[in-house]
Amino acid sequence: MTLKKSEEKKETSKFKHTLRQSGGIYFYCGAIINRKNVFVTDEYIDLLVNAFKLTELKKDVKNLGYVIMPNFFYWIFKLSSNQDDPVKIYSEVKRDVALGILDNLKKEVDGESYEMTEDFKNNERVGRSIPQKILWTFEEQAKQFEQNKRHRVWAPKTEIRLLDTPELIEQKLAIIKKAPVSERWQMADKAENYPYMYLSEDISGLGEKELKQYSMDLVSKIAFKTS
Repeated sequence: MTLKKSEEKKETSKFKHTLRQSGGIYFYCGAIINRKNVFVTDEYIDLLVNAFKLTELKKDVKNLGYVIMPNFFYWIFKLSSNQDDPVKIYSEVKRDVALGILDNLKKEVDGESYEMTEDFKNNERVGRSIPQKILWTFEEQAKQFEQNKRHRVWAPKTEIRLLDTPELIEQKLAIIKKAPVSERWQMADKAENYPYMYLSEDISGLGEKELKQYSMDLVSKIAFKTS
């Protein structure tokens, strides 16, 4: 039997809803190219923290949670009801943070000294290349991925996911909580003790049933557009 085009699209579509949703909730993962451990000093970590805060203040975005790891971050955010483009939001964050990273690296090359935080300094799983080597990596990667730029800071493959069910929200929040206590990193004995993880006041401290209800309430307020 031959499928009509509309039926074929529906049957082969990976997701039920389109990415762009007014007031949508999204999970985003960004990673430093070649997994260089950049976010290991206060100066670099603050670039991301401040970018998330500014996005909330200037773009009317609600941060539901994030975790900053040495070479990547996970972020859950909610757009306001008059916005539907998550790509614009995370692209601006990454652009501003990349500029800040390059500026800090050049300052270090010129003689400024940034110390690894205590949380990373005594963790044998976390090392850091010298600033000159990190800059060289960014320059070499730009030759492969960029046409008009000298540096490539972020890995080209990233994950953006619309969270359109309570289960997905809970699943991605669990991923954020798991990152610092994973066997790979072992940054803290409990996720809540990791200083570079944030959960909004609405979520922090909720039990399993309460979180499920909160997630259901969030999703129920979105008038989802289908593919």
